[in-house]
Amino acid sequence: MLKDMKRAKHSAIIVAAGAGSRFGSDTPKQFLHLRGREVLSYSIESFLQHPEIDELIVVTSSPFRSHVSKTYPQCKVVLGGATRQKSVGSGLDACDPDCHIVLVHDAARPLIPTSIIDACLDALAEFDGVAPAIPPVDSMVLLEGGGFRNLDRQHLRIIQTPQCFKVDVLRKAHASGLVDTDELGLVRRSVPEARLTLVAGDPQTMKLTCQEDFDRIAFYLNDSPT
Repeated sequence: MLKDMKRAKHSAIIVAAGAGSRFGSDTPKQFLHLRGREVLSYSIESFLQHPEIDELIVVTSSPFRSHVSKTYPQCKVVLGGATRQKSVGSGLDACDPDCHIVLVHDAARPLIPTSIIDACLDALAEFDGVAPAIPPVDSMVLLEGGGFRNLDRQHLRIIQTPQCFKVDVLRKAHASGLVDTDELGLVRRSVPEARLTLVAGDPQTMKLTCQEDFDRIAFYLNDSPT
């Protein structure tokens, strides 16, 4: 459970403001049910139960703000923006003044092994930012004009979340005015002096983008002891 502290040290932000249009559902995927539970509840539970997380912030959209506040009273709930990056910015603005480490996680990734949170926090003893990553299992090609060329999988990684940073570094990146698809890319571009690294991710920490992903995560849950 969250520590009973007036001033937080480690803040986790769950970005749950997306519409999930690619999933093909009128309801955003983070609010669909998986094995009788809301998708969002899985990642919330993972952070609430982690002993090193002092504060949990859920960034959501206006139609779901009341629902999230009532369903997850242990969380601080704030409104997101028009883009993921702006939503993360709203979460950063809501962090406790004493926060010095922030973790940013996608609500559409319901399964977070405790070991990944541990590894990310441990890495921040030496680095300014870290993200879990896994190697691709399929062959990869780069399209070039009318053709393509093969890429060496040994040098490629699939980036996951939570992405974790010393909060001043992430705030500096957000203040830069640059735009990127995730926090690690934004920090790499806007704070070149930041020390960044990757830790081993987990295939279970996959992102829900289509119905097939939903089925695979349900399979993982069916195989788990809980």
